[in-house]
Amino acid sequence: MKKQHIVARVRRPDGLVLDFRLPKDITHAIKVSPQTDWFERLRGGLIVAPMAPYVGKGKTAFFIGRIERVYYSSRQLKRFTRSQFLLPDVWREQDLLESFTFLRHDHAWLNRLYIKDDLRYWYHDANSHFLANVRDLHCKLVYHRFQSRKQRLLPNF
Repeated sequence: MKKQHIVARVRRPDGLVLDFRLPKDITHAIKVSPQTDWFERLRGGLIVAPMAPYVGKGKTAFFIGRIERVYYSSRQLKRFTRSQFLLPDVWREQDLLESFTFLRHDHAWLNRLYIKDDLRYWYHDANSHFLANVRDLHCKLVYHRFQSRKQRLLPNF
């Protein structure tokens, strides 16, 4: 029998929906507390996820996505979310600054701008087109750096 991973279907602010594996610490917490229906509780929450492959600390672009669905899968996804997330009832009660303070974690300054911009989208349905263009350029640069190191591109990105 194949190993079952916990996968989250995440909607980016630009509307694209992608599947990500949840990291081990979140997966462990879900398995340890079975009395809570975590799959249902996580739906509608916000989570930090990468937009491009990791090429070094602080070099990939992150986004804040809304969790559409959480499920078990035997697919070998190579994309993982980060461990920072907000449950739906929490982020809807907090203001944007409180959510940003929690989600910014120890990310690089440019990723902090992306996170704040994405939170602005999820809270007010408005974000910066300029910052979206900067992030696209950032992702292209990361992909170029990734390919120039003669590494295989991850098939899931």
